[in-house]
Amino acid sequence: MAEKTKKSWFSFKKKLTKTEKKERSKAFRNTVIIFAFIIVFVGIATGFIFLERFAKKQIKFGTQTLGLELINVPDWVSPELQNKILTTAEKGGLIFALNESMARQVGENLQSLAWLYDVKITIGHTSIIVKAGYRKPVALINADEGQFYLDSQLVVLDYVPVSKLPIIEITGVPTNRLTSRSVATKWQSEDVDAAIELIDLLDKMDKQITSKKPLLAEIKSIDMSNYNGRRTASQPHILFYAKDGTEIRWGAKKGDWSRNLEARDEEKLTILYNTYKELGTIQIRAAQKGSFIDLTRPQTLSLPIDKYNK
Repeated sequence: MAEKTKKSWFSFKKKLTKTEKKERSKAFRNTVIIFAFIIVFVGIATGFIFLERFAKKQIKFGTQTLGLELINVPDWVSPELQNKILTTAEKGGLIFALNESMARQVGENLQSLAWLYDVKITIGHTSIIVKAGYRKPVALINADEGQFYLDSQLVVLDYVPVSKLPIIEITGVPTNRLTSRSVATKWQSEDVDAAIELIDLLDKMDKQITSKKPLLAEIKSIDMSNYNGRRTASQPHILFYAKDGTEIRWGAKKGDWSRNLEARDEEKLTILYNTYKELGTIQIRAAQKGSFIDLTRPQTLSLPIDKYNK
């Protein structure tokens, strides 16, 4: 009896034609696509809300809500830095009126912030809008008064956490004159200038050939203590150190390779980036104790990219 019932159930099941199967498959595919679009849209909307939370500061004045808004903010700018900018803009009291006088005050407040340049203030319907250029830190220096950044133009910046950037520490340079009063001024030092020039060179190489996995992200510091052989003429003048402590012997400052009979600057870059490409890292100390990367010896190598220093 059970067997008969089973047969009867299958006998009533409708067999789909090829056209019906095709239509059902198409409908299912369209449903999946629509669902995927919804997920992406929600994700994008959530991302904008998240960014806006840090780019705006709402201020209550009675029943009215007014605000400060930053636009064209680079993606490397941290929430801590955005908050510092907004707090500096508001300095001197609450924003209580959207007028030219208040906009001028905000502009004057932001002039004191070393991180910004070319500050432009406009008045929106409910916000004072700040548009500016942002100085991007590339190096870090530890001084007696604390930590300071330098941008590519050697402008000193006060320390604020910026986690999205590979910022290289410069060591072996005099720091006794580096104080809070140095912020917003340009560092006048030949060895620091040479260090920034090399960091900038590696940054350009990263952007051209290793943009997805920048080599600079594996470098912790650049040691300038023997710059121009001021300690020992026979030892490399400039050293990089990877985050695991691997020593990378660069040698003379950029452009001075011939004075010490070293490899040309482009050869040094080729050795460094070929090593990085072959091993997938420049952090090799853990694999073999005492390992280092020597870039100073002349070799006949082809440069991985043209015009590396432009």
